[in-house]
Amino acid sequence: MHILVTGGTGFIGYHTARALLAAGHRVRLLVRDKDKLRRLYGSNITDYVLGDVTDAASVDKALAGCDGVVHSAALVSIDRKDADRVLATNVGGTERVIGGAVKRGLNTIVHVSSVTALYNPRAAYLNEYSPPGSAANAYGRSKVACEEYVRGLQSTGAPIHITYPASVIGPDDPGFTDPHQGLKAYLAAAAPVLPSGNQWVDVRDVALAHCRLFERALPPGRYPLGGHFLTWSQLVETLSDITGRRIRKIPVPGGVMLGAGRLVDWLNRLRGKSLDIPVTHEAMVYATNWVRMDNSKGTAELGIEYRPVEESLTDAIRSLVADGHIDRQQAGLLGDA
Repeated sequence: MHILVTGGTGFIGYHTARALLAAGHRVRLLVRDKDKLRRLYGSNITDYVLGDVTDAASVDKALAGCDGVVHSAALVSIDRKDADRVLATNVGGTERVIGGAVKRGLNTIVHVSSVTALYNPRAAYLNEYSPPGSAANAYGRSKVACEEYVRGLQSTGAPIHITYPASVIGPDDPGFTDPHQGLKAYLAAAAPVLPSGNQWVDVRDVALAHCRLFERALPPGRYPLGGHFLTWSQLVETLSDITGRRIRKIPVPGGVMLGAGRLVDWLNRLRGKSLDIPVTHEAMVYATNWVRMDNSKGTAELGIEYRPVEESLTDAIRSLVADGHIDRQQAGLLGDA
C-alpha cells in the first residue's frame, strides 16, 4: 500500500514510518523540516511533501495517490500563549487530514489519539467503549475535540481506526518527549513515590499495531494501547534494578503534588511561558489517579504482545544517554552499554 504518515519526524510517527517501510509498504511523509527528514531517514524516504497539516493545499497534495494514512502529527504545548495555535493545529489538522482522507475514499485511515482523549478520573478503567473525556489545558481540549470529530466520521462507516497510546517510551526519540523527561527525573538520587502509577508502552509496539491495521481486514475500531502498568514504587524499583543504582524512594501525598501542580500553573501564567519541568496540575491528576487502560482489544484483534517493560526502559535509557539527555552516572550500568 501507499501510505501517508503525518508527524513522521516525531516519536510515534518516525517509528510507524520505519515499521511500514520494513513491512514493504510505500511511505510518503508530510513534513515541515526537510533537514530533519534527511537526518532521520537518510535516503530511505524519497517520497515526501513539504508543508503543514494546517495547510489545505499541502494536505491535498500529500494525500493524492495514497491508499491509506496514519495521522500522528500534533502540537504538544502547555504554554498558555500557545493555546490558540495548539487548538488550530491539532483540531484543524485532523479535520484536513482525516476528513480529506475520508472524502478521497482512502481504504485505511489511522488516527493516533491519546489517553488524554478518554481520561475520566471517575472511570473504573478505559477501553474502546469509553466516551471522550474532558481536559483543562488547550492540548487536552484539542485531543478531546479531535476525538469527537473522528468518532463522528466513524459513525458514518468511514474506515477509520483510532489508537490510544499511554506513556510512550523506547529508543530513538527524535525529540525529548514528556515520558522520557519523566524518566530522567526518576533517575535522580531520590524519586517521589505518589499514589497510583502509570502505564508504559513501547513505541515499537505502537508502530506494530499501526502496521497490523493495514494488514488485517478489520471494521472501523478503537484500540487502547496501554502496555504495562507500574505503580510509582514499582517504577523506582525497576529503574534501580536495570541501572544497578540505589534510587531512594520519597513518599509524597497526592494532595501535595496536586498543590505543586497548581503552583506551577500559576507560575507559568505569571511568567508567560512554562517552566522546564514535567509538573502541571493536570499532569498530577493523571499521576495520582491513573485509570488503567484495557489492552484486550489490541491483543485479540491485532495480536499485540507487549514486550517486557524492563526491555523498553533499558532501551529508552541507553538511547537517551546516546542522545545526551541523560548522563552516564544517572544511567548506571546502562551508561557504558
